[in-house]
Amino acid sequence: MKFTRLLVLVAVVLAFAGVALADTVDPAIGVKGGTGTTDWTGSTTVFFDPSTPGVTCVEGSCSYTSPISFKIAEGTITDFAYSFDRSQNIAFTKAAGNVFPILTIIHDVNTDNPLAFLSGGIILPPAPPCIECETFDSTANTIVGDFVLEMDGVIEGTTGTVTSNVPIPAPEPASVVLLISGLGVLGLRKLRRKLRRSKQTVSLA
Repeated sequence: MKFTRLLVLVAVVLAFAGVALADTVDPAIGVKGGTGTTDWTGSTTVFFDPSTPGVTCVEGSCSYTSPISFKIAEGTITDFAYSFDRSQNIAFTKAAGNVFPILTIIHDVNTDNPLAFLSGGIILPPAPPCIECETFDSTANTIVGDFVLEMDGVIEGTTGTVTSNVPIPAPEPASVVLLISGLGVLGLRKLRRKLRRSKQTVSLA
């Protein structure tokens, strides 16, 4: 009976956590096709201030679209790391029109150094063929040629860095953390009950 109650409580905790995680809107990050030919060096840094080219801010919330389009001359890009130097508003999401469908959150926005990855797509040089391209089955998640970067809903005064082809570390699943937290709470309750019973026994004696 106690074990059944434990499972029910853990399920409720996970359900509420899922609802909380679903109610998230920003900052949104993305990669889209563009027009223009500026060589991509592998990384770019953006200071979120209205004076920065490509940045617009309204009431302390900023959006960025790279004012120039980037290109690669060889190889491929398969992921982008988005890092910020301060905590952000609510949670990471994907920007509309983003062609990299997998969002992997390593450090969520409530941490000091939020970090998220976009992957599951590919950027090819503007003039294939290339050795890497020959083995890739072209899909909708493909950019051939130029691309632009997007970041929306970022707090004004933040410095953001976007880096390509970084090995993606494995994030700690939120469900595991919640499960451990739920079990810890149950353990504390059980300990308190035992202490109360022992006090009652002592007072009766």
